[in-house]
Amino acid sequence: MSKIKRNFLVGLISIMVGLIYFIPYIRFSFYDQFVAAFQLTNFEFGNLGSIYGLVSLFCYPVGGVLADKFSSRVMLAASFFASMALTFWEASFPDYTSLVIISALFAVFNAGTMWAAYIKLLRSLGNENEQGKIFGTSEALRGIISAIAGFIFLGLLSLFTSQISGMRMILLSFGVIYGLFGVLSIIFLPKTEKKQNELSTDTEDAAKESGILCKISRVLKLPGTWLLSIFMFSCYCVIMSGVNYLGTYATQILGISEELSAGLAIFRNYIVVVLAGILGGILADKAKSKLIFIIYLLCGIVICSGISPFLTSVAILSIAVSMILAFLYYSVKSIYFSVMGEGGIPLELTGIATGIISFIAFIPDAFMTSLMGSWIDADPVSGFNKIFIWMVAWSIIAAVFAFIIYRKGRKNR
Repeated sequence: MSKIKRNFLVGLISIMVGLIYFIPYIRFSFYDQFVAAFQLTNFEFGNLGSIYGLVSLFCYPVGGVLADKFSSRVMLAASFFASMALTFWEASFPDYTSLVIISALFAVFNAGTMWAAYIKLLRSLGNENEQGKIFGTSEALRGIISAIAGFIFLGLLSLFTSQISGMRMILLSFGVIYGLFGVLSIIFLPKTEKKQNELSTDTEDAAKESGILCKISRVLKLPGTWLLSIFMFSCYCVIMSGVNYLGTYATQILGISEELSAGLAIFRNYIVVVLAGILGGILADKAKSKLIFIIYLLCGIVICSGISPFLTSVAILSIAVSMILAFLYYSVKSIYFSVMGEGGIPLELTGIATGIISFIAFIPDAFMTSLMGSWIDADPVSGFNKIFIWMVAWSIIAAVFAFIIYRKGRKNR
């Protein structure tokens, strides 16, 4: 594959995958507006995220198997067309029960048909020495397109006097975008499925199935599968705490307006992620180990999270620290899947390994938003302090497992 074609594919799939998460994770940028438009409590809104996360958990392993059996083009196209239909449904402002169903179905078509196919396709576009740059660039591009979309729709939202009308406009627009992405997937993404001969006997079918079972068995026997799972679980606990709640933290604790808070959230969640993705990926590839580089980032997160509860009286300083914190955890997010090689995962097992690791790593999606939503509803000040303590604790755990994986990998080499 030529370099131009490879860069084009990295850019295309990064932009499309970046926006497919915009609606399921709309709370990142429009938390307060969404709650007001749909008349939800923090706990109810948190439940939608938890349901999405819980269903995703059981879809990740299935998605890993599907990614090793079917073309990424087909998998991604199916995800986008399904997301189009679900977004149009959500734009009708259904009741809470329907929102629960929509969240569950978004999980099926994001985790079950999209995620592992995206990771496998991305990893196949470069060698081990380029993984940090490829994954970091992909994360940055996802941030760029999401930031552009976020700021555009934030501006359009301000033109509507009704929260419902503004939110409906956002949902309908993204429904059209997802449909377009489905078409682009079919046109431009490569056919990555393996060539298979026509099977006509039960023996051949059994042999084909045993190949998948053999791969699953190999992945389950790799120590790196379990070490990486716990490491990424810990990182994800840290990342999602910041991504979900630093925006509404500015509104509820620092006293910033909803509009300014949404603007800061978009800047933090989409602009900062660009810098984190590009710089994090480049520096990770230059470091002697991506895992050691991540440990340094986690140490910075411990410091910033630890001092944040003491800075609430100085809003500007608190916002500045939150931006530094975002840069650190987004740097981790941009490269933590690039360490699969250091963790001992062979390229040919990427799909299934991604499914199994993601099943464990993304467990926080199933409970974090409900737990932290209840903390904030009970007492906002105490609730946000608990969130910062949570970030400190899991950063330390992630750093410990990163070091274990590094030492084990160096010993194996």
